Amino acid sequence: MLMSSIPIFNRYARDYDNWYVKHADTAESEVKAVSMLVPRGLGIEVGVGSGFFAGRVGIPIGLEPAIAMAELARERGVDVIVGVGESMPFRDLSLDYVVIIVTICFLDDPRKTLTEVYRVLRLGGRLITCIVPRNSEHGKYYMELGRRGHRFYTAARFYTVRELKEVLESLGFSVNDKAIAVLSRGVGDYFEEPRTVGLTEAENYGFTCIEAVRRDH
Repeated sequence: MLMSSIPIFNRYARDYDNWYVKHADTAESEVKAVSMLVPRGLGIEVGVGSGFFAGRVGIPIGLEPAIAMAELARERGVDVIVGVGESMPFRDLSLDYVVIIVTICFLDDPRKTLTEVYRVLRLGGRLITCIVPRNSEHGKYYMELGRRGHRFYTAARFYTVRELKEVLESLGFSVNDKAIAVLSRGVGDYFEEPRTVGLTEAENYGFTCIEAVRRDH
């Protein structure tokens, strides 16, 4: 994770968590999208934050570098380990799935974290990565907020669906050619049900979840 962003998330943990209250319908749409992909078994959420998704979806373990965020996640019943995705405290081939929700855009080196994910997943294990695509209306909106000095988005770097797919495949993942996405209309909240779309179309959606499977190199 961007080391410079950890103090920000520690200081403003409850402000960050309050976003889910202020945008309850949007958050509910995102929870539904994640729920459609998260499998059974032993899994973790990397960058679990306040535990909003893990608590709702039933992901048992979270990895989080910001202690204030980790405390909120524990209040939601998530077993949180304080640590970073670039160096995961898990054995090789030990997990059935890993979930990364938006955290990719706050990482110093996404490739290093995704390499670690590949290491800890069993053969056939699944990675669910959810992003706000860079070219979507929401992506453009958040990037503009970052340029204006927003406390969270200043530290964010947004990626396209294609960029994410390419790095995953280069590491040995097989990427599903369909994604689960929630449509954004302008930059306001979105209330629609998640839908299954092709990866090219997914770039236009406000919240997109991509499934990848660990295979042998």
